[in-house]
Amino acid sequence: MERCEGYYRLENRRCDRAGSRRVTATDGETYAVCEYHARQGWAASVARWHGESDVRASAPADLRRGLDSAA
Repeated sequence: MERCEGYYRLENRRCDRAGSRRVTATDGETYAVCEYHARQGWAASVARWHGESDVRASAPADLRRGLDSAA
């Protein structure tokens, strides 16, 4: 199972949970997120990451509400 690609802006860190759902972000890309970030889609952000590291490969993007599906 993939790691969640959720991003905590206030804490400036990556989510530690496993990504169990796929969501579409405002940048048009699909991301793997945990249940928490899927439920908080109206306020959550996601980003591309370098493997399992906490190094971002891109700037965070906001999620779109209601566009998720099971991973």
